[in-house]
Amino acid sequence: MIIPTLTLVFDRKGRASRSIPASVELSVYACGKRKYINTGVKLLKREWKSGEVSPCRSDYMELNSQLQAFKKKALQIITKMIEQGNMDLNALPSMLTEEISQQDTFIDYAKDMAKHRFRTISEGTKRHYKVFFNFLDEWKGIRFFSDITKRSIVNMDDELERRGLKECTRWNYHKLMKSFITQAMDDGLIKKNPYSHLDIKRGNEDGLTRFLSPAEFHRLESCIIPSECLQKVRDLFVFQTYTMMSYSDMAAFDYRKCVKVDGQVVYKARRQKTKQEFTIVLLQPALTILQRYKYKLPIISNVKYNLYLKAAVMYAHIDKPVTTHWARHTGATMLLNEGNIPMHIVQHILGHATIRETERTYAKVLDKSIVESMANYQRKWK
Repeated sequence: MIIPTLTLVFDRKGRASRSIPASVELSVYACGKRKYINTGVKLLKREWKSGEVSPCRSDYMELNSQLQAFKKKALQIITKMIEQGNMDLNALPSMLTEEISQQDTFIDYAKDMAKHRFRTISEGTKRHYKVFFNFLDEWKGIRFFSDITKRSIVNMDDELERRGLKECTRWNYHKLMKSFITQAMDDGLIKKNPYSHLDIKRGNEDGLTRFLSPAEFHRLESCIIPSECLQKVRDLFVFQTYTMMSYSDMAAFDYRKCVKVDGQVVYKARRQKTKQEFTIVLLQPALTILQRYKYKLPIISNVKYNLYLKAAVMYAHIDKPVTTHWARHTGATMLLNEGNIPMHIVQHILGHATIRETERTYAKVLDKSIVESMANYQRKWK
């Protein structure tokens, strides 16, 4: 009688760290052969101890139960193979995948993956996930793993359009869907990526229309606002523009972390959303605002900020749907167009992971600057 040995193995390739997760695999040894099968569970280095998920994770009991169920299911399949006299370890992963995919829906799987991500993403991104899942639960066009087809993705896009969502908003839904499909493919639950041969448009709302011109910004910066509350909102927007911080980064701003470098006040931190490091020099207008509030900004909720901001810009005769994020775009475009700051410097100020991300957002702004510069150069020849 063949007695198989099944063992749960974490980080077999030694890649896990405090911030980088690695997979828990099932090691199966039988008939002198060994096979490793991905369980779909990924953990950080400190989250695995003595052959199981450590209690340092709030969901450790659930994950350990999931791993033991996976191990039990594998043993049942192997026992059946042995009884039938057709032991084939290479066939085990696909048989396990089929068993699991019949038990769990794709939506259940995606929601479980989202729970793991919730430990490292911002509150705003969590809300995007909840809106995405609410849509899937209500629409019911994609439920099982077998529903993940090219046709169902097209149908999803059609349904989002029918509900009045613009291309750029629909793109965000597809971005989340693609991330879960990619994860499911890595775990062997889906064979083909339906997005491979689809051309889903990203849309043109990439931030290029969501900024104030230098004249508009300086008008807002200097206009008289009779309301003290709206003055504070204007000051927050001005501070954001000169620092190019997002709302969450500004809310987490701590002047005590600033240092002086060559006489300049420098602030280094990590973005709340992506944990990417950014570095800024606090320009005098930003320092003036900090001094006004004794170096502690009068932060209010993002909802109230956006609401009051629409009232504040009216005093500068600006008829645009300005939001808090416009400050970040306004500051970046001013640096690129007026300050002639190189793209790679702006990338580090914004805290973008790659320069391609910065270029994708601001390339058209630079195109406009190039046209204007060449037009000025051409006038010299007339």
